[in-house]
Amino acid sequence: MTMLRCKEKNLPWTSPFSQRHMLTLALLATGMLPSQPALWAQERPTVVSTPGTTLAELPGRQIDLSFARMGATGGINLRGTEGQTTLDFSLRGDEVVESADLRLDYTFSPALLADLSHLKVYLNDELVQTLVLPKENLGKPQHIRIPIDPRFFADYNKLRLQFIGHYTMECELPSHSSLWANLSDESRLTLQLRQLQLPNDLAHLPLPFFDQRDNRKLQTQFVYAAGADATTLKAAGIVAAWLGKQAGYRGTSFTAQIDQLPAGHGIVFATNAQRPPALRHLPAVNVPTLQLVDHLGVPSAKLLLVLGKDSAQLETAAQALAVGRAAFSGDTVTVKTLELPALRKPYDAPNWIATDRPVRIAELARDPGQLQLRGYALNDAVNLSLQLPPDLFTWNGSTIPVDLRYRYTPNQVSQHGMVSVLFNEQFVHSWPLERATSKTSPSAILSQVSGWSGDALVQRHFQLPAELLRNQNSFHVGVQIPAPDMGRCTSITQQEMRAAIDPDSTLNVSKLHHYIAMPDLQAFARGGFPFSKFADLQETAVLIPDQPTPEAISTYLTAIGQLSAATGYPGTRFTLLPYSQADKAGDRDLLLVADGVANPLLDHWHKALPALVEAGAQSLRPTERVLDTIADLMRLDTNTWRPQHGGEATLQGSGPLAAVAGFESPLQSGRSVVALMANQPQALELVRDGLSAVDTLQRMRGDLTLLRGNAAESFRVQDVYYVGQLPWWTALWYRLHAHPVLLAVLGIVTGLLFTFMVYASLRLLARRRLEQADA
Repeated sequence: MTMLRCKEKNLPWTSPFSQRHMLTLALLATGMLPSQPALWAQERPTVVSTPGTTLAELPGRQIDLSFARMGATGGINLRGTEGQTTLDFSLRGDEVVESADLRLDYTFSPALLADLSHLKVYLNDELVQTLVLPKENLGKPQHIRIPIDPRFFADYNKLRLQFIGHYTMECELPSHSSLWANLSDESRLTLQLRQLQLPNDLAHLPLPFFDQRDNRKLQTQFVYAAGADATTLKAAGIVAAWLGKQAGYRGTSFTAQIDQLPAGHGIVFATNAQRPPALRHLPAVNVPTLQLVDHLGVPSAKLLLVLGKDSAQLETAAQALAVGRAAFSGDTVTVKTLELPALRKPYDAPNWIATDRPVRIAELARDPGQLQLRGYALNDAVNLSLQLPPDLFTWNGSTIPVDLRYRYTPNQVSQHGMVSVLFNEQFVHSWPLERATSKTSPSAILSQVSGWSGDALVQRHFQLPAELLRNQNSFHVGVQIPAPDMGRCTSITQQEMRAAIDPDSTLNVSKLHHYIAMPDLQAFARGGFPFSKFADLQETAVLIPDQPTPEAISTYLTAIGQLSAATGYPGTRFTLLPYSQADKAGDRDLLLVADGVANPLLDHWHKALPALVEAGAQSLRPTERVLDTIADLMRLDTNTWRPQHGGEATLQGSGPLAAVAGFESPLQSGRSVVALMANQPQALELVRDGLSAVDTLQRMRGDLTLLRGNAAESFRVQDVYYVGQLPWWTALWYRLHAHPVLLAVLGIVTGLLFTFMVYASLRLLARRRLEQADA
């Protein structure tokens, strides 16, 4: 085997040529690069080739990145004499660019001077091309295809477009309305990529199974031997949780196979006694082992082997992968000892903000620069996102205190600017800014006391309506400061203005209680609740058939991966049980997978289910729609709405049908069950796709969601039950508000009792007064 090493750690990523030439020369020397070199960015793994394998023989693919896909939905409007924008995209660490071209669809203002106006295209600060137009083409849509040297590409890339516009030879206003260039969101970057073979080094994990630079859904194949027991399948679930945590917002889709190696990368679970046929030549192991090997017969593909003497050692090896990857190196690691992390506390998921204390704005930012704004005229915003537990109780006018502090550069016209706050795209507050102030102004005094100088520091306290809260939230602080008018003709250099949100600004949700009406499939779809209450899933039990099909295992693995993606922590402490041992689940929330094969457990729980989906039949109670009803249009509280139902219907059909159902656990009151069901094993693919499809997740509500093809319909079939704690007076009032007739009756009864008490008191006073008069 020929090994090529490229040391790049001491080279700045902003100068890609020096890094890439080193690797180019190495690839050319071995014949792996027959044509124009495609180069790697900094920190890429070592390249490995096998004898007789050339780069052209390795798998390749083409990607088409439109501007809309890179975040410029609606197109890009560049204005002013130096208007510019930057589009970000990334490339996998195990792929190189063979060829690239940029198609630009653009229009220049017809008022521009053709000799002075142009558009500059940069990739990673390297000038790619300068576009100019003859006068007769100004104002007309134009198209151009620009080839890009593959050596310009890095792991994380910035495509920068800078517009230089002029409309007069004399003095001009930078904000003049004739200075514009429009770029269509159909403009696109087309890349031809080639996959490279990585060395067998566990230090590169999670590559090649997952790359944080890859924005696609994480898809991985799991392989296990026929007859695998629950402990082996639990080990597979632990690895799925580890990968799901890595995937995050991208979503996961895992496929399980029995005794058959995948056509690409895969993770294989094998004990000394139970191994897929292709791996029976491997020597026996005596300790939990992780090994990375080349796929047999598939160029560039890798197999991660999770090995053990028995299934208990498989689970130990999987746990080590989930918690101890930082110490891995080489192609094989054995686990001598393993100390698991401490049990997680409720609601401490890394993806969620703290609910027991005020949260600093700095905790919501990816980096300090995200809180900064700069420009010669400011019309920008600091955009932050925050996730909350789905069970926060926001009923009856609750509010969230926010302490917002911001700084900005005051000037002669800043009094015409303002700061505005939007939460989940809903307007909350706005405040005008001040112009340059004297040393005795309130903002100047506050700046001196706090230690800030130069910029004005302003502190604002306001209440955020809790009804705006969702599981996933956006916090938008916009700053608008116009550029000072320096006069039509001036030689004074325009000063750059800055604005920033102080990192010590706080948002406090600690006054909100944890209380929710269940079942609520929206809470499960968006935040993995109730399982995600503990990020390590310590109070979750997964129930699978006694003889599970590969489709059922695939669904279980995908669901565990999605729960870990929701919390940002690998949920490895769940309990996996077959249906026959369901009574051992105890006081846990249950995730149930049913593949359409009849089983005694679902038959026994039939009355608790909002719907039972079986092979060839769908048994449903008459339902009332929750979505798109008058209740939704009038914004009634559908969580506490009780439908009227009676009787039962059984529907016969052969088409694929899947369902996600929620109900109270028959094993323990106050505990929840989420059932992932299908009328045939193949239909469980609808569930797996739905768990990571944004459109489907948005439609999951109530206690039943039916999945048929691309359609998803949600229903509220059964009465709700409540999970969490409230003060007794709040809980009583909340329960009563859902029963207006009962509330009215209680009001009347209370009024009559009060009237009777007052009447009796007055009669008693009158009697005493008369007795005193007679005496």
